[in-house]
Amino acid sequence: MMAAKHAAHPPPGGDWRRRMAVRGGRVSHALASHGWLVFLLIGVAAGLLLGVAMGISEIGLYPAGELIGRSIGGAIAGVLFCAVPSVLFVGLPAQFLARAYLRSASPEERGAMQQAVADAPQPLPDGLAPGSWWAHAYQGCVESVTAFHGVVRAVPDGPAKDWLRDIGRSLDAELAEALRLARLGASVEAGAPGGEAARSVGARLEEARAAFHGTTEHAASIALDLRAETRFEAVHAQLDQLAAQAPHLRSGPA
Repeated sequence: MMAAKHAAHPPPGGDWRRRMAVRGGRVSHALASHGWLVFLLIGVAAGLLLGVAMGISEIGLYPAGELIGRSIGGAIAGVLFCAVPSVLFVGLPAQFLARAYLRSASPEERGAMQQAVADAPQPLPDGLAPGSWWAHAYQGCVESVTAFHGVVRAVPDGPAKDWLRDIGRSLDAELAEALRLARLGASVEAGAPGGEAARSVGARLEEARAAFHGTTEHAASIALDLRAETRFEAVHAQLDQLAAQAPHLRSGPA
């Protein structure tokens, strides 16, 4: 029985600063960068206005010198009363939420991921027992390769995207080899639980899972760079490194 495909995940890679290239606008960018400062200034301005208003309301009630002192004291108290809560309860939460928003997938990225998931292989094919280590390891490989294809779909057309597609086709072939390894490991372990052969196959599969994941994160980082610099030459070296980083199970021992 085939397992259901997992829902699309946001493409990995890039912190909130770099995500500004694909997500949000001036307001969210300002809040993410300086949310606490923005609301500190708002709190200070509100406090000063409050102090001035208190001073105006007391004109004629006190001598001029005392009125000035009371106005200054009221302004200081107003600033403390308004600025501190503004930063703690509005500025910092707004900054946190803005950064979380920037890290989330854009509508374009979500659509690309959903298409990649629709085209992805089943995470639990025949020959792997549900809940087994082998099934879990292979599923991790599938998720990383699926995310890679989602990242590539969101990249603007051009030589860099063609290069990434070629790497994606190589990853698909490596994923088929990862499935062969997972089935081999499950079969060997069933015959000799805890044996050296099963451990050797498991180590290769775990190494492949880490390589799939790292390759996908690197591809997502390159995709962000392409938003700021569309020239193929600017990311050529990164693409070469990405191709070398990808798993190479087919060239390893049988």
